[in-house]
Amino acid sequence: MQLNSVIANKGVVQLGYWAKPQINQPVTLGNLHLLPSSNRVKVDGVPILLRPMEFRLLHFFMTNPDEVHTREYLLKKIWGGWVIVNSRTVDVHIRRLRITLQPFGLDQWVQTVHCRGYLFSSESKKEISIY
Repeated sequence: MQLNSVIANKGVVQLGYWAKPQINQPVTLGNLHLLPSSNRVKVDGVPILLRPMEFRLLHFFMTNPDEVHTREYLLKKIWGGWVIVNSRTVDVHIRRLRITLQPFGLDQWVQTVHCRGYLFSSESKKEISIY
């Protein structure tokens, strides 16, 4: 029996997109709630429809908040090593995620850190200082 199937049977981890382990625990940050087991996102109880990559990005960001991640790191973690895409692909999906979060005032949580990458934080941009 493979380790993945043993872990999955215990309910600790489920296999996510493209057979990558994905933690199955709900994640909450402020009024934003992500439910990995059902691929659902809600803001104040209102469901948000996300495409698969934007869902994966949001899940990654919510489980790794307040950390700067480069495009290359996001490509490796979200898309995996076997997919050949341009690093600007990340920008496209970040923009889509921001557009989806904008009606709820959460688009500013996905922040660009000049010459570094992206940061997900519920703090406003003015309060964050990265050196």
